[in-house]
Amino acid sequence: MIHYFSNNSFRILLGILFTVLALWLQMSGADSSRTIINRLDYLAYDLRLNLTLPEHQPKHSNVVIIDIDEASLRAEGRWPWSRQKMGQLVTELKEAGVHTIGFDVAFAEPERNVAQELIDQAARAGQLQHKDYLEALIPQMDRDLAFSKLLKGQNIVLGFLLHTSDDGSVGALPTPWSFIDSSQADLTVPRMSSFTGNMPLLQKAAAYGGFLNTTMDADGVLRSTPLVLAQDGMIYPSLSLAMARRYTKSLRFKIETVHAGTSERVTGLWLDNNLIPTDQYGRVLIPYSGKRGSIPYISATQILHTKTPGTFPQLQGTAVLVGSSALGLSDLVSTPLGPTFPGVEVHATVLQRILSGKPFPREPDWANAANAMAIVASGLILTFLCPAFGALAITVFAIVFISIVIAGNVWLWSSAQLALSPVMPLLTVIAIISLNVLVGYFAEARQKRQVRKAFSSYMAPALVDQLVGNPDKLKLSGESREMSFLFSDIAGFTSFTESASPELLVAVLNEYLEAMCRAVMEHGGTIDKIVGDAVVGIFNAPLDQPDHAERAVKCALAMDRISTDFVARMNARGMAFGVTRIGVNTGRAIVGNFGGAERFDYTAHGDAINTAARMESVNKHLGTRICIAGTTASKCPNHLFRPIGALVLKGKTEAIDAFEPITSEEASRPLSTRYMTAFEALSHSEPVAKDLFTALKEDFPDDPLVNLHYQRIMSGKLSVTIVLAEK
Repeated sequence: MIHYFSNNSFRILLGILFTVLALWLQMSGADSSRTIINRLDYLAYDLRLNLTLPEHQPKHSNVVIIDIDEASLRAEGRWPWSRQKMGQLVTELKEAGVHTIGFDVAFAEPERNVAQELIDQAARAGQLQHKDYLEALIPQMDRDLAFSKLLKGQNIVLGFLLHTSDDGSVGALPTPWSFIDSSQADLTVPRMSSFTGNMPLLQKAAAYGGFLNTTMDADGVLRSTPLVLAQDGMIYPSLSLAMARRYTKSLRFKIETVHAGTSERVTGLWLDNNLIPTDQYGRVLIPYSGKRGSIPYISATQILHTKTPGTFPQLQGTAVLVGSSALGLSDLVSTPLGPTFPGVEVHATVLQRILSGKPFPREPDWANAANAMAIVASGLILTFLCPAFGALAITVFAIVFISIVIAGNVWLWSSAQLALSPVMPLLTVIAIISLNVLVGYFAEARQKRQVRKAFSSYMAPALVDQLVGNPDKLKLSGESREMSFLFSDIAGFTSFTESASPELLVAVLNEYLEAMCRAVMEHGGTIDKIVGDAVVGIFNAPLDQPDHAERAVKCALAMDRISTDFVARMNARGMAFGVTRIGVNTGRAIVGNFGGAERFDYTAHGDAINTAARMESVNKHLGTRICIAGTTASKCPNHLFRPIGALVLKGKTEAIDAFEPITSEEASRPLSTRYMTAFEALSHSEPVAKDLFTALKEDFPDDPLVNLHYQRIMSGKLSVTIVLAEK
């Protein structure tokens, strides 16, 4: 135990410090130090809300929005509309059976009276001969008066605005629902200083009203809204709350409070026997139930031009909000569901939840305490457990733990509508996990440097990297596995060495070998050895490569292209440089350290690797540059090959099928198609093969395989089996 703490004291100390810091940030409330945390809280809230939105909306809704949309503005004229048009809208809605109408607008200014304007104009011009007649028309032309008569005695709720600044009030407010007496001086309902109300004539006629205020979070997104606000010691309801009271005909309203220290904190609102829990400021989280349009919309112009009774049966017995989604009227707000959400739909969403009787989503009073407990528990558990495990175990544990936290958080939201922030517990877990992973990483990096230093002096760099990165994959004691082997050699290189100066030989050979070795490594191969101008590559060792045969063939083709370009460059410089011959074979062999205790030599031994070397050497007898064994070709369904024949290598008794890789373009050429037909006939020893290869010889005299089989047929060998007398 003492050894454990002494070795991991640094990790444990940092883990405890991270836990204490996270706990302090969680409990610091709205302190400026939590600005970033608050933004993360908002992000987590928005993600959770969007992920848990219901897929389908109910077919019938008792809340409908009458939308003053773009189509309505084009049809009826720009806003504001006349009181006559608004009166017509009210009349049509009542005739459609609407129970309660709420206006997401304030009628703060009077509409101009044409008769009064004419009197004023005449007075300024000194022509008052028709004054008596015009004065008699004033009541008839008073649209505000006519509109007020339509509002009187109806379930109509007018909207108004409350302001924090004391810039003077306009209009009139409705009858308040309650007042703040001397015993409630510390009530936590926000106080407002002024208002923009409706014309006294209209507000008195409607009798009911509700404020239109909403509360944006620090990032400008609307997630919660107040249901009550205070102005001049009086309590006023929001538009949605006022409409709910009118719709349900609730008689009782009461603010539920609890004493906390020196303040009287709001905990909820009563409408008759329905308790609506709120935060201490009388706010509720907006229960968004879907993207924009989840509440039914009907264009206002459709209502105004309804001619047939019963056109809108969906309005029967509903609560209707009249508002706007038009861009020009600037009643669009940013919400977790999008940056252009109609404000009227926010009020409609709150109203619908109140009428449904379902609880609002809320952040419980014990949320901070629950998160603090989660931070302490997870922080201390991880602090003492992580140092005892490796990086993989820590990562798995972290993924499981984080998944449980997120799943539990989403479950509480979906099942109980509890809005708990998972941010600080998750940040605590991530911080401590990251700490342990980083410390482990640096320790592992130090170990890797030691391994690299120990092995680099006698081990190829490519193998050192694989040993350092995947030490468990490298079985130095030896293992039998299927591998693909590639051998390459330069034709006539001995002549080049005899004619070139030592400096030129070294420079040219290094340039060539660098390109060839790079090709092997780029295709995932291991450079087994370099012998003079020959390069030996292994695929599928020491790391597993299921596609090792395809890698080897692709590498052979790449090396052939490199060789062709290199020969052309050398010839342009006046140097005769031979082409590269390449052989590839696939089979089982023993791979491991064959250098003994004092010398490290990771290589392969077995008949399969010897066969690959023989496949390279037979190219000079076949006239080809690349010779692929059938064991390799059979594992490369994505490559095209031209059959060479069944080779019986010197010292062998069994034939090995050999192939030459070709491109899809080459496979479609007449040479390949005719060659395949002739080879098929030859494989069955059909006499027609002689005629087919004779014709090929005439049309393609430079093709090495055509020449090979033509000469063999001419010598009396009507077979694809080629017995090689030389290596």
